[in-house]
Amino acid sequence: MVIREVKLADLDAISKIYESEMSPLTGEEEPMLADKYLKLLKANAKKSKMFVLDENGIRGFMWYEKDNGELNLEDIFVVERGKGYGRKLINHLLCEAKKGKVTKINLDVNTKNLRAISFFKKLGFSTNSLGMSMNLD
Repeated sequence: MVIREVKLADLDAISKIYESEMSPLTGEEEPMLADKYLKLLKANAKKSKMFVLDENGIRGFMWYEKDNGELNLEDIFVVERGKGYGRKLINHLLCEAKKGKVTKINLDVNTKNLRAISFFKKLGFSTNSLGMSMNLD
C-alpha cells in the first residue's frame, strides 16, 4: 500500500469514487468529473495537493488546500470501509501538516454522512460550525 501524489491518469478513477460515495448522500449533487478536478488542481496548484492510496488500484484519495497556516481538507473518500484506508490517508495528511508547520486542519462533512462524522470525531476533530443551505429549485 502506498500513498502518492495524484497523476493525470488517476483522475478517472477518482471521479468514479467520488460519484459512488456522494450520490447516496445527496441524491441531487452532480458528481465531480475528472476534468473538473483537473481544473481545480491546476487553478490551485501552488496551495493544493491531491494524494491517492494505491493498493492494486486506487482505494481512496484526498485533496487539500493550504491557506495561512491551515489545511482545508476538501475531499477524502475510500472505496472500502474497515480496511484502515481513511486512517492512513489522515495520518499522511497529519505528516504533511507537520512538515508544513500547519496549526489547524479544517473540513466539512455532509450532515447525512454519520459514518464520516463518527470517523473524524474518533480521530480528534471537533464540530465548530454548522453550514446551512436552501435549495431554490
